[in-house]
Amino acid sequence: MAHTTQAERTARAPQLRYVRTLICDPDRLWNLITRPELLSSWLGSTLLSDTEYGGFLIVTGPQTQQTGIVTTCEPPHYFQAAFDDPPHRPSTVLVDVVPAQTGSHLILTHGGIPPGRLHHYDSFWTTALDHLTQAAAGNAPLPTVTNLPSSAGGA
Repeated sequence: MAHTTQAERTARAPQLRYVRTLICDPDRLWNLITRPELLSSWLGSTLLSDTEYGGFLIVTGPQTQQTGIVTTCEPPHYFQAAFDDPPHRPSTVLVDVVPAQTGSHLILTHGGIPPGRLHHYDSFWTTALDHLTQAAAGNAPLPTVTNLPSSAGGA
């Protein structure tokens, strides 16, 4: 069973932090968060220029997308990415995978968010992590992805 803590809004910097315990081993969780075809099944159609370092494009809605670059990657433990959000400065997403006695913990920290964008990113990550929980457990169908980029397993 997945467990989610509420997003934290810290006083020192605008950031959101989520902790989930997922029913899957750390290797499966790492694949779910780093392989384009698996990311595309729960986050949105995903195109990566490189699976460890490099740019990415995620189609997050009918006319919305998220771009950025992976700045640090230490498989299968963590990665950090800069999220572009023009006209704002890029924000930073750090994702940690920690083995648990049963399953795995995922810790996602999104920092440097413009204060007016906290609600947007909280809604985005809450929905995405709900889909990831379903994908990790394998007990619910994955969301249907349309217009999958060719690098993510599409035609």
